[in-house]
Parts: sequence; structure tokens; C-alpha cells
Amino acid sequence: MKVLFKKISIVLIATASIQAQSETLVFDHVNIIPMDKEHVLYDHRVIVVDDKITRIEPSSNTLNIKADRIIEGQGQYLIPGLSDTHYHQNGWSIEKDDLQYKLLIANGVTSVLDMGEWGGQDAIATRYRANKKSTLSPFFSTVGPQLDGNNIKTPEDAIKMVQFHQDRGYDFIKIHGNIAKDAYFTLLDEAEKAGIPTVGHTQRDKPFELALRMASIVHAEDIVMAFSDESNLSVVDMDETLAKEIATQVKDSGIYVAPTLSTVAMIQDWTDPQRFKALQAREINKYLPKDDLAWWLSPKSDYFQPFFLSEHGLAYIDKVIKGSKMLTAALHKAGVPLLIGSDSFGIQVTGFSVHEDMEQLQSVGVPPYHVLRAATVMPARFLGRIASAGTINEGKNAQFVLLNKNPLLDIKNTRAITGVMLKGEWFDRSQLDKMLEQAEEGYRQ
Repeated sequence: MKVLFKKISIVLIATASIQAQSETLVFDHVNIIPMDKEHVLYDHRVIVVDDKITRIEPSSNTLNIKADRIIEGQGQYLIPGLSDTHYHQNGWSIEKDDLQYKLLIANGVTSVLDMGEWGGQDAIATRYRANKKSTLSPFFSTVGPQLDGNNIKTPEDAIKMVQFHQDRGYDFIKIHGNIAKDAYFTLLDEAEKAGIPTVGHTQRDKPFELALRMASIVHAEDIVMAFSDESNLSVVDMDETLAKEIATQVKDSGIYVAPTLSTVAMIQDWTDPQRFKALQAREINKYLPKDDLAWWLSPKSDYFQPFFLSEHGLAYIDKVIKGSKMLTAALHKAGVPLLIGSDSFGIQVTGFSVHEDMEQLQSVGVPPYHVLRAATVMPARFLGRIASAGTINEGKNAQFVLLNKNPLLDIKNTRAITGVMLKGEWFDRSQLDKMLEQAEEGYRQ
């Protein structure tokens, strides 16, 4: 452990960091969307001291403290920092991590849940570094290695894997694929004893009820497929009645769901020629590692395989997408706590994908306020950070985003970012643009 800390301390010297400071910042004449309920505090003032919100008051009140800096927010909207509960590191170095962090912060994302420690990565060391106040990064939570039938074959494997997670200190255990039933039961039992929440995919080859024993399900399409005949490539005919029945069952279980609609909807960007041309021409492609981009746009990529381009394949994907959207709408109506989680499969662009996922949620009928809840309050609650994050209230960390458009009118307005407050530092638009430039330059290499 001493060696690990020594290595981390060395790399911190050479990486981008936030300088510790104790300024008193005042955000004045701003419209606050605190997210403690559905309302707006118009023309208000937020006072921040040492990274804490110490007071919120009408701007008409006399400012009776000495401010080191005043940020004028007239006509603008302040929202809590956004979260991505389905984030993946796309590299195996501190330098690559830092590029992703800049993309996240520039997009107003101040908290992430890393959903898979891949071979060669050390998510615990990454979390340790990311959560230091001196590191320019969102707050970081993590699962361990993704678990499926390849690494969990027996109950004994499950016991050892839970012990591994406990020894390492992961925040969650992620179930990624089907596991033998006796091993699955053991995994859930041991995780419960160890106090480590399980998250992930449904067991598509088992009754859906078994998935509801986890803390959260990722991917609405995974629920759709739990009611389908995947072995025969047959997708259930999802209708409003079935969607409502499933949503009621999910609501009664108390589980969270991250629909990740942006990921499944993106499949048709490959299968439709016109959409593929638009995908190739996206301006934000410059924020992707060039080798990754080239591979995904090449005939070798997953979505150019014969099945996806066949008549059956196209119909299959269409039913999965439509079923996922219908189910997500039903989950919202049933009051299931939803989470924004964009994933990073295909050519999802870190940070930007969070806005795409929110827009997909709005597109199925979830009102903007509730989309914002899925990106702010709900993730803070789920990740155990509700005492310090998720809303803009006195005593919470100053972790918020300033917008020049009202997101309650249209969730697309969360893209209109003029500044981000994180770890005691205020980043204005010029600084955020610089982060984007640095990410673009880094991915050219």
C-alpha cells in the first residue's frame, strides 16, 4: 500500500490539479433550480465559502459579507452538477483519464460511477486520485471487474469474488452477464453480508424477479430482453399493458434503473445509411481517441456485422428500441427512481453523452424536471452523496452548473453551459473551452 501511495503522490505532481483556495464567492442575480422540489428561486444569491454553500437569499437583500469574487448570473439558471452513473474509462493511463475528466467537467458532469474495471486498470487507485480535492476531476465511485459466467462459475467463485471486492474496497459489485443460478444466489447473499450493493444487467435466462434483488438495473433493453426469447432472436411485443405490469413490479421492488436509452438508440446510426453519414460528420467526434473512432466507423465494428444489416436484424433492433422507450416511459409513470447513465459503447463521447441520454429520456415523455432529477438528486442518493451533493441548498458542497437557458423548458438547454463550480473552483466558459481544446489535442496524438 505504501508503494501505491508513493506512486500516486508522484503522478499528482505532474498532472492537472485544482489549487486549494478559501475564497468567498457570490453568485448574484441568478435563477436557482435547487432540485429539492419543482420550483425556481428567481433573482437569488448563492454565497460559497470554502467550497460550501453558506447562504441562499434574494438578491434584493443587502450583501453583508466581503466577497472575493462576484459572479453575475442575471437571466441565467443554476442547477446541481450532473452525474453519469454509467461511465467507462476509455484508457489505461492517468493522461487518458485526465482527458475524459476535462470532457466531463466541460459538460457540467461533476460525479461519475465507473461501471467496469477492465484488465490493466486500477479503479481503486483512480478513485483515490480523482476524489482528492487537488485533482481536476468529477467525484468518482466504482464497481470492480465485470462479473459473468466466465469468472463466476461456482458458488465458491462467488464467495471469493465478494471477498476480493471487500478487500479492495469497491463501492459496488457489477453483474454483467448470465451466471449459474446457484452461483448467482451465493453472490447476492455474500454481497449482502459484506454490505456491497450489486448493480448491473438482468439475468436474461432466468425469471425477472431475480434481477430485482440488486440495487439497480442498467439498460432498459436488458429488462425488455428478460421477457424475450433471446436464444431464438425473438423480442417480446411490448405494449402499454405489459410495460405497466413490469414497471409496477420494478417500483414495488425499490430498485433504481438507468435506462441508458442513448446507447441502444444509437445502433440505428449504423444501420440507417443517412444516419451513418450524420454520425461520421459529427463535430464532437474530435473528442474521441482517433483509433477508437476509426475502428467504430470501419466495416469491422460490431454494428456492421451481417445480422445488424439483415431484414431480421433491423426488425429485431427496432423492436428492442421501441420496447425500451415504451418501458422507460412506464417506469417514469410508475415512479421508479431513474438514473442518467450514458455508457460509452460505440462512439458515445464522454460528457456529451450525458446530455444525449437526458434528451432521450425527455423524448419518451419524461418532463424536464424529472430528467434533471435523474441526473442530480437520484444519483446523489444512490451513490451515498446526498448529504453533500444533488441539490443546491445551504450546507451542501458548491457543486453546480450555470446555464444561460432554462432547462425546465427543454432539457436540451443543459448544453448551454456558461460555467461550472467544482471542488471550490469556478470554471467560466473560457476555461471550459480550454479543457475541450486540450481534450481534442490529446486525442489527436
